[in-house]
Amino acid sequence: MLEIGINHEQQHQELLAYDIKYILGTQPTFPSIGELFKLQEETHTQKWTSVSGGIYEIGFRGNGFCFDNELPMHKVYLDDFKISNKLTTNHEYLEFIEDGGYENFNLWHDEGWHFIQNNHIKHPLYWYFKDEEWYQYHFNSLEKLNPNLPVSHISMYEAFAFAAWKGLRLPTEFEWEIAASQLNWGQLWEWTNSAYQPYPGFTKAEGALGEYNGKFMMNQTVLKGASVATPMGHERATYRNFYHASSRWIFSGIRLVKK
Repeated sequence: MLEIGINHEQQHQELLAYDIKYILGTQPTFPSIGELFKLQEETHTQKWTSVSGGIYEIGFRGNGFCFDNELPMHKVYLDDFKISNKLTTNHEYLEFIEDGGYENFNLWHDEGWHFIQNNHIKHPLYWYFKDEEWYQYHFNSLEKLNPNLPVSHISMYEAFAFAAWKGLRLPTEFEWEIAASQLNWGQLWEWTNSAYQPYPGFTKAEGALGEYNGKFMMNQTVLKGASVATPMGHERATYRNFYHASSRWIFSGIRLVKK
């Protein structure tokens, strides 16, 4: 229980970084508190990493710590797929915006379409258009948008619509986990197209511990990987992060898949 408590507290340390950025980045003075949790350009050439179809084992193995939602290990069947070795960039996402992506209802889940309409969303969180240029808030105040950085603070609704616009899709959490050893990941949590559900054979713990993950296994979407704010030790391929599809203040990004 002590080990779970420590890991839970570390999760809240990352959430605190999200909250601080939201407080500072959604008010008019855009204060600077230093260069914290900076993203890096991915300089390698974009390629599609192929994964052959077959039966794969999913879930945590070994003797170290994991959360109960990473268990039990089980088998899944995957078809052949190809996954991008790079995250989607600001430049790529800007093309989606300029092509009317936020105005084309055909690209969106119905729920996502109503979400962006009701909340007047037309670009990622922390993007601001001023003097005919795009800027982005980070902890170091407003900065001109770097087109080569991975696009961040994206909801699952937006990630899905962007993938549809590209004629591609988001990976499932199982595809991502199997491909992880061939990818450079860890800058942003990556949206999958998988609902957050218990693995086959999952057993909810007795008492309060059973509420820790089990009670959230509804209306949530799985994100895989880690972010620049993730505490050391939480960056493992089997880790299952989860948020509602509307969430934008988390450090989230997009990786695409094709057949």
